[in-house]
Amino acid sequence: MKQTVVFLLLALVTGAMSAAPPQEAPGRMAKVRITAEQANLREKPDIGSSIVQQIPGGTVLEADRKEGEWYFVRYTLEDGGVIGGWIHESLVEVIEAGRPVRKAIKKPADEAPARKRSRRPIRFPRIKMPEFRSGLIPLEISFSAGLATLAPQDLNDGTRGYVDWYGASIGIPVPDGTDLLKLAFLAGFELSYRISPRLAVGLGADFVRGANGDKTELSDAALTETLSTRPSAGCVPVRVGVRFYPGAGLYFRGALGLYAVKAGYRFRHEDATSWEQWKGSATASGLGGEAGFGGEWDVASRTVLFVEADFRMASFSGLTGRNVYTNSGGEAQTEPGTLYQFRKAAADESIHSLVFVRATAPSETGVVDSRRARINLSGAAFRVGVRYRF
Repeated sequence: MKQTVVFLLLALVTGAMSAAPPQEAPGRMAKVRITAEQANLREKPDIGSSIVQQIPGGTVLEADRKEGEWYFVRYTLEDGGVIGGWIHESLVEVIEAGRPVRKAIKKPADEAPARKRSRRPIRFPRIKMPEFRSGLIPLEISFSAGLATLAPQDLNDGTRGYVDWYGASIGIPVPDGTDLLKLAFLAGFELSYRISPRLAVGLGADFVRGANGDKTELSDAALTETLSTRPSAGCVPVRVGVRFYPGAGLYFRGALGLYAVKAGYRFRHEDATSWEQWKGSATASGLGGEAGFGGEWDVASRTVLFVEADFRMASFSGLTGRNVYTNSGGEAQTEPGTLYQFRKAAADESIHSLVFVRATAPSETGVVDSRRARINLSGAAFRVGVRYRF
């Protein structure tokens, strides 16, 4: 009887084991290696997620699974502890494919044959924002250089007006084409703090300077004279700015700054035996603004090349300085004052614009419409630079 009972129990256990579904040992998805100089291990599969750990390049990691463009990996710390997190696929390479975990599925006997899968739709590559990488302190420093357009209307009118006024005063026609001030060189730097991958604030300064020298020859049968002009203008804005990155390396920027402005002129006429010259400069300060957009491209793990196009809004009046008059006879006179723009009649009674530094508003015979000159430095700027992330 006992033998019969034992035999029945063994039969039941054997049948239960044979009926149980097969099991597969768990396995990893893949083994990956860090290809970047340094990679950020993030808490969630999102570029804006907080950084759990920074992993040096060349480290080999076990990847348990993948969601979209992100691998979930395990990293062993120096003290032997293990942490997990997400890392972007652009920062790693798969060096060994693992065995995925699968569950055995029993197909019902009466199940209809599986339908042929339809062809997957074509997916175009998605434009991705470059992986933002920085050190423990998210600071950036930028250096740039480029060209800026200028529009100092009163200064240019006074330069052209001096040539026309002097030609009319000696009775010699003036040829067209006096060169005026339109372009300036610029150089700048900025130290910025990256609040997030999409937002940065910074403090910076530019040096903008432009000058244009020109010579005009006036001659007739009895006289030949040469007129020389050199208008100049520039500024040094110290500004606070914001950059916003909507994605794919494109950003928009705006800035408000305190501008230190300087304008100058040199008017000279000479003949074979003598010459006269007026040289002046004046300065002022005030607020100005900038708005623009740019793009940047990674050239190293923490270095990017950027190109910007900006529009500057800055116009100033009340510039003060001095005018220095000299001549070939050794005479020299210095007159401090304010930069004025005024209109003056020549010998043929034609009216021409002039710009000079005067102690008081010009009011001599033949002068009309005297006012403080305005130096308009508004215009476009184009620059190329390098930005380094600490």
